[in-house]
Amino acid sequence: SYCGTFKTERDSVIATVPVGYADGYCRLLSNKAIVLINGMAAPVVGNITMDQFMIDITDAARDNNISVGDEVILIGDSKGQRITAENIAQLMGTINYEVVCMFKNRIPRIYIK
Repeated sequence: SYCGTFKTERDSVIATVPVGYADGYCRLLSNKAIVLINGMAAPVVGNITMDQFMIDITDAARDNNISVGDEVILIGDSKGQRITAENIAQLMGTINYEVVCMFKNRIPRIYIK
């Protein structure tokens, strides 16, 4: 991603997630946030760009079968792991309401009672 803000320290598997700040995934989460893929945490690496960001799936790929097109959870649960709006808000120095209001219509929302 832009500016080379992340450098691997080992052989790594890096995946591209087609979500960016145009979708409401804030640039303040660059090199800070984690996402979930197949129940495994994957850190955001590099800067979040307008329409994409990268994640390090090295550990997740070693322990799981990860394929192109697999679901990436930004906020929610996956196989016993959880990322909350509060987690994201803490990384951004804001409140959870602001986090959930930032996401645009291109991001699917699934409402749970």
